[in-house]
Amino acid sequence: MSPIFNGPKLSVQRLVSIAMLIALTLVISKFSIPVIPQQLVISFAFIGNTMIGMIAGPIWAFISLALVDVVDNLASGSGNFIIWWTLMEAVQGLLYGFFFYRKPLSTTNKKDWVYVSIATTIIMLFGTFIFTPLLIQIYFHVPFWAQYAAGRWFKVFEIPLRIMITMLLVPALQRIPEIKKLNQA
Repeated sequence: MSPIFNGPKLSVQRLVSIAMLIALTLVISKFSIPVIPQQLVISFAFIGNTMIGMIAGPIWAFISLALVDVVDNLASGSGNFIIWWTLMEAVQGLLYGFFFYRKPLSTTNKKDWVYVSIATTIIMLFGTFIFTPLLIQIYFHVPFWAQYAAGRWFKVFEIPLRIMITMLLVPALQRIPEIKKLNQA
């Protein structure tokens, strides 16, 4: 198995931390800002996703974000459970874990800013700009081009916001002794 996918051992402390981050992500996702109703929503759930990736690694983040999607769907009671969205969220968890697990970040290092910019762009490109519109087209018959004409392209402006928030939060969180210990184990 590749060293990239050698995840951390699932200790009780790590399991509890992941469970708390899953709960935090579920709560944060409820406080989203609709820019264009039913089309374009800004959510800060990426903060929890990044923290899960940072602590859990790629494999456990994959499982955790799949669980977040399933629980969120069950809690909303919408009845619109589509496995492909869950798989997309899980793959995003894999990406968060790949980019942020055991990656020390510093707000003063320009390379870290570039790294977070690239990671954020790749994660958003995968989920926000390619697969979400594709799934909306497949399941709700809204053409790909119509979604972008209606404002999906505005999500580009979310990229710098995510980079700033990530670079303000993650280096500060990485200085917490318990999180340091989880990242070294």
